[in-house]
Order: sequence, then C-alpha cells, then structure tokens
Amino acid sequence: MELPNIIRKIRITSLLLFLFPTIALLGTLLSHNYLVSFNFEKDLNFKLENKKPGVYKNYLCSEENDFCQNLQFEQFNSLGECYPNTVIGSYETLDGNIIDQSIVVQLIDKKEKFFNKYEIKDEFNSKCIINSSNIKIYNLFPKFFETIYNLKNNSRTNLGTSVTVNPFFYGETSISNIAKRYPIKYVFKNLLYIGIIIMIFYWIYYNKIFKIILNSNKNNLFLIFGILSAFFLLLHVFFLGWIFESEFLTKLRRTFIVFFILFEILAQAFLIRKIFLTKDQINNYINYLVIYFKLIFVISIIIVTLLILFALSLYNLNSKIDYILEWNYFLVLLFFYFLSFLMWKKIN
Repeated sequence: MELPNIIRKIRITSLLLFLFPTIALLGTLLSHNYLVSFNFEKDLNFKLENKKPGVYKNYLCSEENDFCQNLQFEQFNSLGECYPNTVIGSYETLDGNIIDQSIVVQLIDKKEKFFNKYEIKDEFNSKCIINSSNIKIYNLFPKFFETIYNLKNNSRTNLGTSVTVNPFFYGETSISNIAKRYPIKYVFKNLLYIGIIIMIFYWIYYNKIFKIILNSNKNNLFLIFGILSAFFLLLHVFFLGWIFESEFLTKLRRTFIVFFILFEILAQAFLIRKIFLTKDQINNYINYLVIYFKLIFVISIIIVTLLILFALSLYNLNSKIDYILEWNYFLVLLFFYFLSFLMWKKIN
C-alpha cells in the first residue's frame, strides 16, 4: 500500500504546486491593479452643517488667526463620511464679493479682514465611496476598504506603475518590477516560498515512487535537477528587489531565474523518460493520454525556450515583447505540475 499512498501525495503536491505559484503570479498582478485603481479618499471635515449642495461655511481671516494661513482641517475618520459632492474653497470680501489670490495678498498687506469660504457644489465627487457601486460591500465590510486605503497611502507603498496593466497581452512591465515592491512583494514572495517547499516534496515523492517500483536505493537524475531548480528559484525570490552596488552581483542575481528554468526543464525531461521506461510497472496507476500530452508539452517548452534564447541572442527585442514572453512563459511553465496531477489516477 506504500505506492498508492505516495501517488496520493504526488497528486496533492502537484495540484498545490500548480495553484500556489499561479496565484502568486496572477494575485500579484491583480493586487497591484486593485491598489492602483483604488481612488477613494477620506475628505477633510470642513464642519459644514450637512452634505447637501449649496451648503457653505465662512471662516473669518484676520490678524488673530494669521489670515487663515494656518487654517487646518482634520480628515474624516472613515471613507464612508465623505462628501458626495465636491467642496470648493474660495475667498470673499466681507460684503460677499469673490476675490482671487492676488486680492487676498493685498488685503493681507493692508491687514484687512476677508472670508475663506468652503461650499458644497453640484459637481460629482468621484473619490467618495458613497457614490460608488462598492458602497453596499463597504457597508458590510468597511474594515477591508479602510485597510486598502491605509495601505495605499502608506509611506512605504511603491507601486510598479501608476495605471492598471495587462502585461500578458501588452507587456507594459516586467514581473519583477511589480513583484519586488511593497506591499505587493508579500503576496508574491510568501506564496512562492510555500511553492518552493511543495516543489521539494514533489520531487522527493517522485523519486520515492521509482525507488519502490525498481526496488532500488539509487536517486534519480530528475530529483537532482528538481532540487536544483527549487534552490535557484529560492535565490531568485529571496534577492528579488535587492540593489547591489557590484555589477557582478547584479548579473549573478539575473542568472538565478535562468538556472531555475534550465534545471526545471531538465528535471521534467528526465522524469518523462523515467515514466516511459517503467510504464509497464505503473500501468495501473497512470493515464497514458496525459503522459503523451505531457511529453508533447515538455518537447514544446524545450523548443520554445531554445527559440526564445536564440532570438534574444540575435535581436534586441522590444521590452514589451520581452515582458509579454516573460509573463506568459512562466504561467505556461506551471502546467507541468497540473499535468502531473492529471497523469496519476485517483486512488480510493
């Protein structure tokens, strides 16, 4: 019963190894885009009687308050307290005439009083969550939106772009440019760290299967290459976002992802070879259609990888093309593990 038990573990680890990195990649992009597009603000509390258009309040500007130069308003405590319409500040004389900044300067020089007026206009306030379709969700889960607001306005937050992006089709930015920054890096790195641990178990379980089948204590080549791929992925994730003064260290860091891809492809190739060599022994546990599909998939990935490397060595491709290839390549690469999940039959 040891072999069926290991097969169950492989199916579980294969599925998790597909899900965690996929969620890391897509979750990173979705999290970034959500933060970029989150434009709700906490309004300043101008202490108006209500929030209806036309309501206003005049603050008398005089020598006693330094002519409103230090006039400050606190923010509302929550996003839901915002003004549905915009509040516009202006200046008026004591008899109600609107004046511009140049007149204000003259009045200050003459030490004459004037009003600083704040009035609710008819204009729609797009940054007020009350006007958004999200208001129903906000009323149920206000803490979520308040947390997102605080996160976006955190001094440490540094997003990779100022607009939403779809690099899978348009190649606006690289994976690292988005994934290495606060707070997005915590989504990407933590999920990939989990994925790396699962990856190690994935190759260990595969190695154990063939040890049982062949009644051998010898480790397989795919185990060595698989562990190496996990190691270089760990180095890539760990050093993501680091800035080195040494050009050598910077170039060395860039090789980590190359070695991850290289060893991952080698591991999968040797694994497929091993499966075909022992197909008679594992005939009752595998789906042959998936095996042949995975073989085609591995060969296709190898050919595509070689073509990409060849193209990069000969041509200076546009950065957008580089980024499109990068995002799609790594997403497609994860189907190795989903196919491993499908390849083994479910054992009751």
